Amino acid sequence: MRTMVQNKLGVKTNSFYLPASTTVAQSFCETFLDGEYAGFELTSTTGTDVATSYNQVTVVGSNEAGRKVYLNLAVKATKTEDEIYTALAGLTLNGVRFDNIAITSMRSVG
Repeated sequence: MRTMVQNKLGVKTNSFYLPASTTVAQSFCETFLDGEYAGFELTSTTGTDVATSYNQVTVVGSNEAGRKVYLNLAVKATKTEDEIYTALAGLTLNGVRFDNIAITSMRSVG
């Protein structure tokens, strides 16, 4: 059993995993964390773990104020740069809206 916890303090959000049920994770959060927090327990999985070819993509997203978020993604080999830009446009991660998107690296794996 594993629970992912997201802890938000101001504009910063940290995520981490606890090797515990949501009940135990909730108790941990109430005792040790400040700010807002949420726990997410894995209930099912989809897809396959069979190795396939994919693209390893590094993306930098920034907002108009200049704040940045860096992402490393494993993207299906059939997806193009334009499709990646479209999927990320306007997305907000860790308080940063993706107004500007730059793919800094895209390489085939597998």
